[in-house]
Amino acid sequence: MQRFIVSSMKTHHGSAPGISLVEVVVAMGIATVLMGISMTTMNTVMRTERETSKATWLGSSFYRFSRLIRSDIHAADSLDFLDEDTRNSPELTIKKAGNEVVKYRIEGSRIFRIVTRKDQQVHQDVFYLPEGSHAYFFQRKRSNQAGISINRARQLNLPAQNDANKNEASTRELSIISIIGHDHRLASIRKKQPEEETK
Repeated sequence: MQRFIVSSMKTHHGSAPGISLVEVVVAMGIATVLMGISMTTMNTVMRTERETSKATWLGSSFYRFSRLIRSDIHAADSLDFLDEDTRNSPELTIKKAGNEVVKYRIEGSRIFRIVTRKDQQVHQDVFYLPEGSHAYFFQRKRSNQAGISINRARQLNLPAQNDANKNEASTRELSIISIIGHDHRLASIRKKQPEEETK
């Protein structure tokens, strides 16, 4: 009888060790936490990459737009505004030499540039502004200048004590101003002065 008990105890203690349910649950919990952290990190990186790409694209588009509108205003023979509103107009028509007309039109966050020659459209561009922006064309007759003003709203988490200055600090204004009828391509041409006769 004693031999049977001893042999049975040896058989019980000599069996292969198993994995308890608690250990499985703990391992699954750790794996879930690590997977959640990795997914959050990947989403953050991808969102940052999208925002960076969008900002770069908007910056490139705006740079090209600023060069074109300056060049068009410099080479303008005359300017026409919608409803003759020279202070806050959503449209600007630039008449240039050679029966060329360039029309700028603002629609929401997009700016259209349409070029026509002899009443036929030859080119069209579309430029994009940041979301929440408000733009309009204007003219300063005294200084013979024209351009576009862009007000871009930005979200700020200001403390309650600065509520009085919230409206002033929540917008940024950017203006592109050019002289009307002064073609910058002619700026490099220097007039030759007549040589004085020497005795």
